[in-house]
Amino acid sequence: MEKRFRLFNAYVWGIAGLGIFLLATNIPKFQDGRHVAEVLFLAILVACGEAAAVPFPRGKGTASMATPLIFTVIVLHGPAVGMWVAALATLRKRDLSLEVPLNVVLFNRGMLTVCAYVFSKIYFLIYGGFGSLEFPRGLFAFILAATGFTLLNAIIIGQGLAIQMKVPFVSIWRRNIVWMLPNMFALFPMGALMVLVVQQVGPLVLVLFYLPLIVTRVSLQKYIDLWETYSEIAAALSIAIDARDSYTHGHSVRVSEYSGKVAKKLGLNDEDVELLKYVGLLHDVGKVGLSDGILKKQGPFTYAEYEEMKNHAEIGADIIKVMKFLGKGEQWIRHHHERWDGSGFPGGLAGEEIPLGARIIACADAFDAMTTDRPYKDKMSYEEARKELIRCSETQFDPKVVKAMIKIIDQEMLGK
Repeated sequence: MEKRFRLFNAYVWGIAGLGIFLLATNIPKFQDGRHVAEVLFLAILVACGEAAAVPFPRGKGTASMATPLIFTVIVLHGPAVGMWVAALATLRKRDLSLEVPLNVVLFNRGMLTVCAYVFSKIYFLIYGGFGSLEFPRGLFAFILAATGFTLLNAIIIGQGLAIQMKVPFVSIWRRNIVWMLPNMFALFPMGALMVLVVQQVGPLVLVLFYLPLIVTRVSLQKYIDLWETYSEIAAALSIAIDARDSYTHGHSVRVSEYSGKVAKKLGLNDEDVELLKYVGLLHDVGKVGLSDGILKKQGPFTYAEYEEMKNHAEIGADIIKVMKFLGKGEQWIRHHHERWDGSGFPGGLAGEEIPLGARIIACADAFDAMTTDRPYKDKMSYEEARKELIRCSETQFDPKVVKAMIKIIDQEMLGK
């Protein structure tokens, strides 16, 4: 933890220091009062766009809606003005009230300053000057410069979050950034159009451009809300299932956590790990179709009762298959009671025939069942459950899944 904190702190102050250096060596020069007034007006528009920033679904970063306006300032007024506007006009109320740590505030200023500097260098290299944008070379220069700004911004933020959260950069990129890029790239032509409008009419017309910015902001927020809705629905359903049986309270949450950890150990991609955690949370959702007499029975099942109980896997699969996102994990729920040796249900699948997600949930489900009290048995210790998983490897469980689960038990629960 200490090493990660030092690395994150060094990264944050490194970006902040680079930004401060660039600002100190690029002091704006204004022609007259009118020039100052125009820059201030553009800075206010940037501040309004920054106020509509969209939070990342994972971590504490945001995606700003102000970037097309920052591009406009750089093209029309040069890199010095552009860097200072990017650094200062993007300050938010939380930054000024010190709700955000000072080093993070300075990091954000440095990041935007560095990105604005890179934009200006690319634009000047291709177009040869500032103050105007002429077709076609100006548009080409603008698009390339905006691409450089956006990608560099994403890389700096992504690397910072990766260090802070101790996860791979590619995980942050896929989860928080890559889905935003098309929306951000779609704003580039509008940024170029802003420059042309200001050249011909003046900066006041830029107020009209806030409608498409708002639309983009709403579409991004809808995506975030959708992810949160999936999580809330899954959590609500799992709580409803666990609430029917006090002995399994919290079982679904633990199975979800174990499943995600095992999936990571096995090297599954971030999307499958995320999906598996949701599906693990809902692996017993089919129990809504069972009677209380079956669900809460404390003694052994009769043959007919056991056959009825077995239906919960297929009922659960049928429930989630209609969901656009979670439906991809339908087979994981349907087959999470299959056994490696082929003696499970409902399909009698064996070995690699059983979907990997189902094999992972089966192992996580069994481990939690063994280590929690039930009406018909006392819980095992983690060491006892560990030995039972090893004993049942290659008969009930996939050996490689057991191996990954054992590593988690040893590292996190037994401290080996």
